[in-house]
Amino acid sequence: MREVLVEEAMTGDPITVYPDTSVTDVAKIMVDSRVGGLPVVNEEGDLLGIVTESDLVVQESDVEFPSFVSFLSGYVFVPGSLHRFEEKFRRAVAATAAEVMSEHVVTIDAGETVEHAATLMTRRKLKRLPVLEDGRLVGMLTMADIVRLISRDIPVLGTEEE
Repeated sequence: MREVLVEEAMTGDPITVYPDTSVTDVAKIMVDSRVGGLPVVNEEGDLLGIVTESDLVVQESDVEFPSFVSFLSGYVFVPGSLHRFEEKFRRAVAATAAEVMSEHVVTIDAGETVEHAATLMTRRKLKRLPVLEDGRLVGMLTMADIVRLISRDIPVLGTEEE
């Protein structure tokens, strides 16, 4: 049985946004294009990050002040709570894609197998993967793309060990 490559299953020529694209425009593009995430690229097309529906929804969530305790006439913040507050506050007031995007993006090479991609997506709990070829963004692979393969009775095991 022939292995299906990511480049055969991906959606090519992905819709992208620039770092200075407004959050409102990002949301409109997502809705109009019926996609749940948009790669953020610079003028040269280099992948800088990704904005997902979850990144936008965080903006609408409550920002809780960091936990602290009073100690010797001062305040000591509970480890991690100040960082979480700063991150949530930054995202809550974000106006551009660069301010709300996730910078640490898991990607996959176009020449990898869909089986490997499915395993990676399952283990990392991802719904989409930007696809790179020679370091350049060439497509997006989503869970929907993999489901389409399965619906065509093309086996995608997604159980390979890394």
